[in-house]
Amino acid sequence: MSRELFQHAMNIAKKAIQYDENGKYSLAVNNYVEAADILMRFIKTSSNPEMKQICFSKAEQYLRRARELREATEGPVYSEGGKRKVSKDSSRLREALAETIIMEKPEVTMDDVANLESAKQALREAVVLPIERPDLFTGARKPWRGVLLFGPPGCGKTLLAKAIANECDATFFSADAASLVSKWLGESEKLIKELFKLAKEEQPSIVFIDEVDSIATKRGSRDEIGGERRIKTQLLIEMEGIKGKAQERIIVLGATNRPWELDPAFRRRFEKRVYVTLPDEAARKKVFEIHTKEIPMDDDVNFDELAKITEGFTGSDIALLCREAIMIPIRELDKSGLLSEEAEPRPVRRSDFIDSLAKMKPVVSPDELRKFEEWNEQFGAE
Repeated sequence: MSRELFQHAMNIAKKAIQYDENGKYSLAVNNYVEAADILMRFIKTSSNPEMKQICFSKAEQYLRRARELREATEGPVYSEGGKRKVSKDSSRLREALAETIIMEKPEVTMDDVANLESAKQALREAVVLPIERPDLFTGARKPWRGVLLFGPPGCGKTLLAKAIANECDATFFSADAASLVSKWLGESEKLIKELFKLAKEEQPSIVFIDEVDSIATKRGSRDEIGGERRIKTQLLIEMEGIKGKAQERIIVLGATNRPWELDPAFRRRFEKRVYVTLPDEAARKKVFEIHTKEIPMDDDVNFDELAKITEGFTGSDIALLCREAIMIPIRELDKSGLLSEEAEPRPVRRSDFIDSLAKMKPVVSPDELRKFEEWNEQFGAE
């Protein structure tokens, strides 16, 4: 499969070069971009580091030529007075950001996040207070510019980030690091630069980078390809830039399930590191209540009991458990042929939860949890 992808990319690239030489620039651009995309797919499937590096260089070359052709044929945009406006390249980057990054004012509130009181307080001090009262954070009392949420998957890191943005009425830029890197090979450095430029225009703002470990891994590893280092460098530059300017009201909020893979330079820039751990018993009870809201429950359903027997479950695990349990009455109606007769489903029973629980296992193992605890002891800064 890898060989076929590589050969297909070379065939497309050959066409692009022919179109380029014959002055058919629009077709050349499309083929250069397509060849680069196919090479990126090849890089993901190949286990040969040297071949991956060669393909990355070729993909960058094709994308660079595609940009040159676009700029040569489209040119910059000017206003009537002869003053240069936002370039088409910048406008195109904004369009690309719109596809990759969600810019929103979140509606999630702290009430939607079950407990996590210590994490909430740490984020309030690191994010909300400096944005709401910048006058209090002057001189030696500097606001945090980089905050890292780390912990097992499914424990509410993304939900917590949105709730914090809502509380301080900041513009929330949600970026998925993995898609930013893979989808925009050769453009990622520019996109990151444009993202922070936009964040400055819309401040106070929070730049939330989910799965930040996929873009901020340790530099210099064998599998690292040329463009990845430049992307990391650009992100480091942007984070350092906002850190050095007291007037900027921008915070970079990262989330990761693999904090031990972060490059030390990124770890240093995430000055505040908040451990979002598994929900305790009280939090688990609240998660059950949130995810069964407005669903009729039998009198034998006891959320205190269910919270006790789901120790080690993430919030996401419990949400899935609830979805399965509350579907059982609907499933019974369907099997009995009464679904089309507008019959009402029975209330959800304790046995529905117990039966669903028997089919589920927690996603986080004790060994994995121990690894988070050790990293928190060494690097946590809550």
